[in-house]
Amino acid sequence: MKKLIFACMGVAVIFASSCKKDGFHESKELVSGGASGVDTLVGTISHDTTVVRTTYLKGIVYVAPGVTLRINAGVTIKGSAGSVAPDTVNLANNKGTLVIQKGAKIIANGTPTSPIVWTSTKPAGSRHFGDWGGLVLLGNATIHTATGATTNTFEALPSSDPRNSYGGTNDADNSGSVTYNRFEFGGGVVLKPNQEVNGVTFCGVGNGTVFNHVEVSNSGDDGFEWFGGSVNCDHLLDFSPKDDEYDFDEGYHGNLQFIIAYRLNINDNSGSHGIESDNDASGTAVGPHTLPFIANATFIGPADTASATGDGNHNYYDGEIFFRRNSRLRLVNSLIIAQAQPWAVVSTPTTKPLVAKNASLSDSVLIAYNIFQTNSAHPIVSSSIEGNPAVVTDDAATLGKLAGLNNTALGAFGDFKLDGALKPLPGSPALSGGVNLAALGLTQFVGTTQRGAVLSTDAWTTTGTWLSTSTN
Repeated sequence: MKKLIFACMGVAVIFASSCKKDGFHESKELVSGGASGVDTLVGTISHDTTVVRTTYLKGIVYVAPGVTLRINAGVTIKGSAGSVAPDTVNLANNKGTLVIQKGAKIIANGTPTSPIVWTSTKPAGSRHFGDWGGLVLLGNATIHTATGATTNTFEALPSSDPRNSYGGTNDADNSGSVTYNRFEFGGGVVLKPNQEVNGVTFCGVGNGTVFNHVEVSNSGDDGFEWFGGSVNCDHLLDFSPKDDEYDFDEGYHGNLQFIIAYRLNINDNSGSHGIESDNDASGTAVGPHTLPFIANATFIGPADTASATGDGNHNYYDGEIFFRRNSRLRLVNSLIIAQAQPWAVVSTPTTKPLVAKNASLSDSVLIAYNIFQTNSAHPIVSSSIEGNPAVVTDDAATLGKLAGLNNTALGAFGDFKLDGALKPLPGSPALSGGVNLAALGLTQFVGTTQRGAVLSTDAWTTTGTWLSTSTN
C-alpha cells in the first residue's frame, strides 16, 4: 500500500496535507513508491530521513534545521524538470533542487563503485544541461557582503523566504558529508534568469563539512560555486559546464586540492572561465576577501579558437583563471592548459598590482610552481575593466615576475605528457617541480612535489565507476 509520510508544524501524520508559510504553498511529503520502487522527495523534510533507492526530487525541497537527510551509496536521485515558467507560489512545480538549510545536514557517502548519482529524469542519450536544478548547501560560516552584513540570501531562490538565508560566525560549521557523488545535467534557471542554481552551490558552508570525490558534469550554469564560507574540498571534477567551472564569491576562504576543470566548446553568453573570482559584485575593497587556496589543479580549456571571442559579446571564453573585483587567489602546483585559447590568467585593475608581488606562501595573491600553456606568447594578461573583458593586453612584465616564482610555460597540450585520465606519463614535467606544502607546515594539504590534479600514486580518475564524461 502506498504510504505518505510528512510533517507539518512538527506533527507527523499519515495522510496527504499541506501548509502555507511565508507566502509559498507547498505540500510537505516524503512519498514512498511502495512496490513501484521509486520514492519522491517534495516540500520540506522535517524529520531525519534515509533515502534507500531511486528517488525523484520534485521541485524545491528543503531539509529543515536540526534534520539529517541520509542517502545510501548506490542511490540515484532524479531531479524534476519543472514547469515551463518558474512558479514562485507552488515551489513543487519547479526544477528539482535540494536545499540544505542552516543547521541541517546531508550525509551522502557513496563509494567508487557504488556512487550516488544525481541526474535528469530523461533517458540516457536525450539528457541536456539544465534538465533539473542542483544541490544548495546553506551554512553558518563567515561571509563577505558589500554592506558588511554577516548573512545573506541565496540569489537564485526567493529572498523573502527565510529558509534561503546563509552566513554567520562559525567557520567550523558542519553541513554534513558528501563523498563519491556525481551531479549531471542540472544547473541553470530555477526561479530567476541570470541568477541560476549551479550543479553544487556552497553558501556560508563551514569547514566541519566533508566534501570530496564529487563530479559535476554538463551544468546549465557554473559547476561549483562558493558564496563565502570556509569548507575545504578535494578531488573535484567539473566537466563542460555552460558557464564557469569554479566560481568564488563573498569571501570564500577554504582550501581545494586535486581539482579538475575540463571544458568542451561550450560557453555562456556572459563569458566563461575555469575560475571566476569576485570579492562581491560591487568589487568592495574591504575584507574579508575572497581567498581560495588551490593546490594541484588541472584546468583544460576549449580546443576551438572561436570560443575565445564568439561574436564579441556572446559565447566567449575569458581565460582559464579570471580573478577580479578585489578578490585574492593562491594557486600552486597546477597545470593550466588553455589549449586553443590565448589566456591562462586574466587580472584586472583591482588584482593586477597584487600579482607576482612576492614569493611568500602567505601572500594574498600567489601564483607559483605552475605550468601554463596557451596559444599566445604571453599567457598572463590584464584587462582594463572589472567585468567580462572585452579587451585584454599581454602583460610581459608580469609574466617575467611569475617566471621567478617557478612558473613555466609549454607550447602544446602534448608537452605535458598526460594519459587519458590526466595522470602524468614517464618524462612528464608534472612529475616534479612543485612545492611540498605539508612540509612547509600547511598540513591541511597532501604533501607532494608533483603538479596537477592526478598524481602518479593516486589514479582517482580511473578508480571505480563514479565518473562520467557523457554529454547526453
